Amino acid sequence: MTHPIHDPTIRIINEAINLMDQFMRDRIELDVYSRKLRAFDVDSLLEEYQEDFKKDARMIYYLDALMLLSSLQQELDFQVAEYGESVASEDMKCLRELLAKFPDT
Repeated sequence: MTHPIHDPTIRIINEAINLMDQFMRDRIELDVYSRKLRAFDVDSLLEEYQEDFKKDARMIYYLDALMLLSSLQQELDFQVAEYGESVASEDMKCLRELLAKFPDT
């Protein structure tokens, strides 16, 4: 049986990867990408399961993925200004690698 955080985290990761792919292929503009990325409810999952992250080492990949997305949400403007729009490709790669480490994916 998977942890209750599993399904919402997987959904957000898959949606984020899809969104990043659209952005990288110039199918959406930066402002749309930014708005949709910031709409993911990452911080509430981090808050809701913060005690589980501390107690269960198996939760590390969920924490890593959510922290990556949270950081991206908060620092998107800086990252794009600093590294350009291709910054999403590295984030996609990291999220895919984490996704492969989750059970039942």
